[in-house]
Amino acid sequence: MDGTMEVRGHQITTNADLAGADLTDTDLRTVDLTGAWLGGAVLSGSDLSDARLVGADLRHAICRRTVFADADLHHANLWSADLTDARLGGAVLSRCWLGSARLTGTDLRSSDLGGAWMTATDLTGAALGAATLAGTSMTRTCMREADLTGVFAGGVDLRSAILNGATIRAANLSGAILRDASLIGADLSLSDLVGADLSGAQLDQVVLDGIRHDDTTRWPDGFSPPSSGGLDDHD
Repeated sequence: MDGTMEVRGHQITTNADLAGADLTDTDLRTVDLTGAWLGGAVLSGSDLSDARLVGADLRHAICRRTVFADADLHHANLWSADLTDARLGGAVLSRCWLGSARLTGTDLRSSDLGGAWMTATDLTGAALGAATLAGTSMTRTCMREADLTGVFAGGVDLRSAILNGATIRAANLSGAILRDASLIGADLSLSDLVGADLSGAQLDQVVLDGIRHDDTTRWPDGFSPPSSGGLDDHD
């Protein structure tokens, strides 16, 4: 659906004013909503696969079960939006504002969240396998039972984040900031923690089989990590 279209009296186009609009269960695949104002809009159950929402404002939008597969939301503002059970696989969310947003059970596999701002975001049970989180700000984010297998998260800021029971296998966490994070029962097997800062982190029952680390990795006081796998600790 390229170009301008009308849905329930609303013009769907770039820079459109759709604040508070009810667009529930609407086919919006491939639409161009670049710069659109969608604050408080209801998009639950709608399909925005391959849509373009660069710089769009979706603050407080309700997007439960909405499909954004492969959509471009670069620099969009999703502050406090409800994306429960939404499907964002392959979506571009780099430099997005997702602070205080709800993404419980959301599919973010292979998405690009590089440089996004996600402070106090709820990602409980979310699927982030193979997602890019490089340089993303995720302080105080809740990711209980989330799947972060194979994420590229070099330099991610996870200070005071809750990752209890999360699966973070084979992840690139080099240079990640995990100070005061809670990783109780998390599985970090085969992950790269070179240069990561885990000082003050809670690591009870954490699984660290085959992790890579060296003398630049910072651990909680008194914690003895396993030997580094595949990397000389003194290189």
